[in-house]
Amino acid sequence: MIRAEIVKRNADELMEICGMTANIERYAINDGNGVRTTVFTKGCYLRCKWCSNPETQSFLPEMSFFPDKCIACMNCARFCPYGAIGEDLKADRKICGECSLIEKSFPCTEKCYVKCIKVTGEKMSVREIYEVVKRDVPFYERSDGGVTISGGEPMAQPEFIYALVRVLTERWIDTAIETCGYAEKEDYEKIVPYLNTVFMDIKHMNSEKHQVWTGMENVKILNNIKYVDELVGTYGNKLFIRVPVIPGFNDQLKEIEEIAHFVAGCRNIKGMELLPYHKLGRGKYYSLGRAYLLEDIVAPSAEHMAKLHGVLAEYDIPVYKF
Repeated sequence: MIRAEIVKRNADELMEICGMTANIERYAINDGNGVRTTVFTKGCYLRCKWCSNPETQSFLPEMSFFPDKCIACMNCARFCPYGAIGEDLKADRKICGECSLIEKSFPCTEKCYVKCIKVTGEKMSVREIYEVVKRDVPFYERSDGGVTISGGEPMAQPEFIYALVRVLTERWIDTAIETCGYAEKEDYEKIVPYLNTVFMDIKHMNSEKHQVWTGMENVKILNNIKYVDELVGTYGNKLFIRVPVIPGFNDQLKEIEEIAHFVAGCRNIKGMELLPYHKLGRGKYYSLGRAYLLEDIVAPSAEHMAKLHGVLAEYDIPVYKF
């Protein structure tokens, strides 16, 4: 929860607040209007089975290994003092998980010249992020773009996100956030006023099924969506709902209709975006030494997605694609 002392700080003081980030992607075009810089934070309370950014789930830095780039120089094994990497270049992930807690963590990555082994996760200050972001201001001005905060779940680091969006807003940079909705109501109250656009997920209306597929129930999420809907009505910013369409989970017409009924009951939601399931993040699971659980799922067809969009039309909900 965001402390009162953080809210009282000026922009220069907020610049020094740090948070855990996974990546900063410049020239992004699918995370809001115009050309954007997307800041991916690290850490999320949900464990969605289809998550395409598994490297952002943990709050700690992690080691990723991409064998297709490896030239078997064995430097990673030689420079790992903890014996985590064997001659077969397979890593003991239990040891690697503990490595992030050591002061000199992941020495195995320092001499990997082809970068097939790397660390995901870095503590960055708001100032450091702003130094990256400000390079792209001319692109924002020409395209009505800006900065999008994604993850992971940005709201899992509320003080860091509050500081970041306030600093950007006070420098006239358009801000957006992508959030699953699993956060504290009071934190949305403080952060939403500094956002131009809010993207929130609805994954399923059935709380039990939601918990099986994401690890958490949905009551808190749905309540937060209702609350943010009220906030954007007050502040005049935009709220969009995104639905990842996952076969076997929420791809039936009735399930999308239940979501549409909920959205139609909100007053200030601008529209919805249906995101068809894909396997683009599958390789990331392997790089982290994790199994990909949805290997056999097939992406929904264009014809089926058209039927789902038809459900939204029945509720007069505008369809957006970013």
